[in-house]
Amino acid sequence: MLLTTAVVRWFCVALAVGACATFANTPQQNLAYERWAQCSRPTVTLESVSVDGQIRFLYANPVDRRDVVECLTEAARAGSPLPPPVGVGPRGGP
Repeated sequence: MLLTTAVVRWFCVALAVGACATFANTPQQNLAYERWAQCSRPTVTLESVSVDGQIRFLYANPVDRRDVVECLTEAARAGSPLPPPVGVGPRGGP
């Protein structure tokens, strides 16, 4: 009984440690968040950053999308490449 309790405890500890490690950002995500901090605009919203570092953001004005994409592209030239950002505009139309 004592051995079973010890095994269960170690299993729970290992599971908890493994779960915490799963939620850590990848190096690509950290780089994408750094670039987002440099390139974001008040009128755009970060939607997600994938594990490979691809940034997905929402915009209302095409000029804002262009500015953010240009900034992120320029940042990629100066450092490690990431997948191209994805800007998602408003649905529908006039």
